[in-house]
Amino acid sequence: MVACSGGADSVALALGLRGIGAPVTLAHIVHDLRPAAETEMDRASVEALAERLGIPFVCDSIRVQGGNKESAARRGRYRALSELARSAGIGFVATAHHADDQFESIVMALLRGSGVRGLAGVAPRRRLGEGVRLIRPMLGLRREDAERLCRESGVGWREDQTNLDTTRLRAALRHGPLKELEALRPGAATRAARSGAMLRDAAGLVQDRVCEVFGDGFEWERAALRRERAIVVGAGLRRAALKLTGGVGADRLGAKRVDPAVRAVRDEGTEPREFHWPGGVVVRVHANAVQMSAGADKNGPPRSDGPL
Repeated sequence: MVACSGGADSVALALGLRGIGAPVTLAHIVHDLRPAAETEMDRASVEALAERLGIPFVCDSIRVQGGNKESAARRGRYRALSELARSAGIGFVATAHHADDQFESIVMALLRGSGVRGLAGVAPRRRLGEGVRLIRPMLGLRREDAERLCRESGVGWREDQTNLDTTRLRAALRHGPLKELEALRPGAATRAARSGAMLRDAAGLVQDRVCEVFGDGFEWERAALRRERAIVVGAGLRRAALKLTGGVGADRLGAKRVDPAVRAVRDEGTEPREFHWPGGVVVRVHANAVQMSAGADKNGPPRSDGPL
């Protein structure tokens, strides 16, 4: 299943996969962040592309709620795509993220002060839902490659006007600094995507160590954690917190929130300290132990259940 917005990137992905004979279904998700007339034209263009290619078309709509609208829309789209794929008996959903998108994501992560995992950009593949995998086969290609394929195939595409809104950080980077960097160093986006892949391997090494040190519990010997590098302690505490909350609040567990707890774990202080994190998670640093709990009494034992 190809997640197709109607833009050049996802249209090119559909054309490429269809061109090699892959069985393709086009999926389009309508959300309410843009005017209804625009979203209807997007939907109609994807349906017309599916008809032209002689492949199935499926569609769903979502209502976006929550403070961070873009983040909520992204989560909603992925949930809807997962449901559409599962309903159709399809095990893979392909999105058209490319090297330019990856470059933007890496720079945005750098500006946020993200760790190695964030600096790796988006993953080439990951679990999307029960029995469904998300894949991104275009990370080694450029936006201009997608547009060239569309033109050579005689297929038009839709332009999302929000991509031109430079009050949004991604669009401002795309049309300003990153465009200038590409002019100074042609191929910068492709090389940045390659660096992202190497950083993803480095993040894997950190996670391997986290699994060894932290295990699946919510209480640890402080002396053992103090022997680890700060990056391992931070990643381990964050992993445990997301395990308690079922993954809720991941976008609010950045360095600003996590670093003070990491410093407390690794310093020489012996006085008890508490750190309150999103989702009701509490990190307690004692003289000889570190505990984490959610929804528990202040002095009660940490919870030891919850999905990984």
